[in-house]
Amino acid sequence: IPLLDRGQEPSELHNSMHQEVVESAYDVIQRKGYTNWAVGLTAAHIARAVLDDTRQIMPVTTCIRGLYGVENDVFTSLPCSIGSTGIRRVVKLPLTNSEKEKLVKSSEVLWGIQKDIWDKI
Repeated sequence: IPLLDRGQEPSELHNSMHQEVVESAYDVIQRKGYTNWAVGLTAAHIARAVLDDTRQIMPVTTCIRGLYGVENDVFTSLPCSIGSTGIRRVVKLPLTNSEKEKLVKSSEVLWGIQKDIWDKI
């Protein structure tokens, strides 16, 4: 399966593979019944990056307001440099137009769900 060039839209095959990966999470949970080991290992990995100030790039959840056209305080995972102060910076990826549109649409759905919570804090 060929890799995509920067800015190239994914083919039907790429989209199919993406869907398969997304759905595989449900298969893992169904077969194992839990995924808590992965959560614990990930938390330890992030903690080590902070304690050792590694500045390692890893996907973590952060506020993405102002990125890629997102207008609200929505939190989602993006690659970030992690160091002793936490997230040092978000690595801005070269998204295609359709990827940006999907990210903005997703952020609007998330905002619709969480906006009422902000009024109660």
